Amino acid sequence: MNSDEQLLCINGKKYFITQEDRKRCMIEDSELSLVVFLYDYELWGQSDDVHSAYVCGSFTSWVENPDFKMTFSPELSLQYLAVPVSALKECGNSSHPEYKFCINGSYISLAGKNFIPEPYFFPSFDKNLMVVLSADNLEETIKLNRIAGWVKKLSDFDLESREGQEEISNFRLVPGTRKLFRSFHPFYPTGNRNEIFETEKTRIELVQKLASEEGIKSDINLTDDYTVFAGQEIHWLDGTCAKIEIPPYYQKIIDSKCVCNVAAPSGIVPSYEYVYAKPRDPLFGEWVRCIVNFIIDDSHPAPFQIHCAIGTDRTGVFSAVLGGLCGAGWKEVSEDYEKTNRMGINEYRSKVFLAQSFQRLLDVEDISKVKNLSESLTDYFTTAKIEGEPILTMRQIKALIKKIG
Repeated sequence: MNSDEQLLCINGKKYFITQEDRKRCMIEDSELSLVVFLYDYELWGQSDDVHSAYVCGSFTSWVENPDFKMTFSPELSLQYLAVPVSALKECGNSSHPEYKFCINGSYISLAGKNFIPEPYFFPSFDKNLMVVLSADNLEETIKLNRIAGWVKKLSDFDLESREGQEEISNFRLVPGTRKLFRSFHPFYPTGNRNEIFETEKTRIELVQKLASEEGIKSDINLTDDYTVFAGQEIHWLDGTCAKIEIPPYYQKIIDSKCVCNVAAPSGIVPSYEYVYAKPRDPLFGEWVRCIVNFIIDDSHPAPFQIHCAIGTDRTGVFSAVLGGLCGAGWKEVSEDYEKTNRMGINEYRSKVFLAQSFQRLLDVEDISKVKNLSESLTDYFTTAKIEGEPILTMRQIKALIKKIG
């Protein structure tokens, strides 16, 4: 291929596309504040039978968007798309905009695509591409990406110490509270992690150990009711088998009718999409109301445990909201949110991602500049209404603080 064939003309501007650009899957035009996405047929092993090509990512809610449809260049044998940097504000778990190419209606996997250089891919469980700009700190991005790709072994934890046990189990006190603990799921290994990581059996055992030691009396479940899987046989990575068992402390909670399977009146349970992208939706308010009403009910004793499946996203957002209402500041809740990365399960959550949720919720540009998070959350939840009624009243918030704060 000669130099003339590497010239790509977009809206009258010429771009000289190098092989390194193709491997990065993007170029940045800092002069026009544009990003040009590149999907190279040879590198990706793509046949010519392409009838649709899109860039789908955190900035498109991971769906095909007409504004992100790519154009084919037969001379360069690639699909391309130029978009303003301002259209890529919504980040993924990495704190950067994340994306995949969607060809003929299907996401293209990064498996085996070793040509993509650091830090232009996010080596977490989902393996997404990343938009990295010249203003970004490349060394820091590479450092965080390597943390995201780190799968810890049992030997990486000090299991004799409380700190090490909290790291592997994701069990810890929520900032701003005295009687609310967050954790990994108490008994169910979701996502086949039991067959992927050697840590899962010990992880669940330690969730149960720490919950028992803290005397957990009530449970707030942010995912589906996994008690239906009790008795189901599972396989561990070490080759052993076991049956899903509800631990004694949790069975006592069930028997005492002190489990809150969080759901809106419609029956919809909390979801990743809503807690991050739609915190002003009535559903989110209904979930917050459901949790607070459960906590302040005199028939539900403290301490409380709150969890979803792995204790990262739904647990992270609702823990930050509850902790904030009880007096924790942004620095406290955001640092606590990132502690989940200590589990080492090929997942990563940046506080930038949590910040997006809170900025949407409170309608502010920069959550870190909010002087009093508790006041701001209280103002929002006591003024925002669902069917004419405030999400929370001051009486409910005061009762919440008295119960767990």
